Amino acid sequence: MFTILHISDGDKHFDSAITEYTKRLWKSVILDALKPFKDSNRNLVIKKETEKLIERIKDKYANFQKVLLIKEWKDFTTEEFGEMIHGKDSIFVIGWPYWVDDQLFISAFPETKKISFGKITLPHWLAKLVLLEQIYRCWTIESGKTYHY
Repeated sequence: MFTILHISDGDKHFDSAITEYTKRLWKSVILDALKPFKDSNRNLVIKKETEKLIERIKDKYANFQKVLLIKEWKDFTTEEFGEMIHGKDSIFVIGWPYWVDDQLFISAFPETKKISFGKITLPHWLAKLVLLEQIYRCWTIESGKTYHY
């Protein structure tokens, strides 16, 4: 089981693609969205949103492997990604728009794994779409189905 926990007020731009990958993965993936915290103080927004993420994970996903998407981390191949998620219930965390306080998050969940899709900054909805595609790609490779790899 895979859960993508994200802070979002919608995915209008990529809704059809996100829906398509969610449908392909059937019941293997859950999208869990939290509403953004609104305030003009950026640091307060980061703190409050990180606290909401931590609370949701403790309430619903305590036994899941925690994976934080963060651009300041090393890149990985699809095969390495597949090895990391193989056979594990995993929750992937995508922040918005300022990201999360990774030190606060890691202090709550020291076993957290970090992944990056490169050094570029992706909007949360595009990062979610790339993540869904990679989960689907790993699933098809693992199940022996044909996929362009």
